[in-house]
Amino acid sequence: MKELAVIFDMDGVIVDSEPIYRRLNEDIFKILKVQVDENTKLSFMGGTTKRKWTILKEKFSLSQSLEELIALQNSIFTKQEWDFKQILFSEAIPLLKSLKEQEIPTVLATSSDKKRIQAVLEQCELRSYFNEIVCGVDFERGKPDPEIFLHAADKVGVSAKNCVVIEDSYNGVTAAKRADIYCIGVRHKLIDMDLSQADRVVDSLSEVRVAELKQLFERPSHIS
Repeated sequence: MKELAVIFDMDGVIVDSEPIYRRLNEDIFKILKVQVDENTKLSFMGGTTKRKWTILKEKFSLSQSLEELIALQNSIFTKQEWDFKQILFSEAIPLLKSLKEQEIPTVLATSSDKKRIQAVLEQCELRSYFNEIVCGVDFERGKPDPEIFLHAADKVGVSAKNCVVIEDSYNGVTAAKRADIYCIGVRHKLIDMDLSQADRVVDSLSEVRVAELKQLFERPSHIS
């Protein structure tokens, strides 16, 4: 069993995509003629599209089927011209390079759909930095359920207790802690997200040092 693996969320951690998603969601809400409060919007961050529309369909008694609502979102998001390289967090690259140089396994575990994951990896030239890619749509329950992170740990053969998750959302942090995984929360500059459950909160990935991560698991409480 390897001693350490690092699991990254994508949106809000690798790329600064959340503001774009919020704008596109506002366009959809206008089409549906619903007013969604800020707390409800925040509750969707980090979760799957299916979870979001299941909640909104019930909350607003929407006449469209779940499949129609998801299709509507897909149509709006597809029209957006995505230039992920322009919104790549530059701090991500040095951290990923350092992890690769030290042969520490990494997993990208995100609730985004597979086309968008592929676009991010290709446009930002990131594929070689990740040992495994795990997509939330492949699971019955998305974040805040811990399943995605437990699966990510298993994919690289590392005990969950010997992993670090880097997340930016309440749902993601909650999923990590439910999986009993050490979690680093990354603050948004414009979005006030509750990251209080995280073991550590940073303003940027530049604050995350590989040497410090390795030291975490030298402590008896983190050795499986």
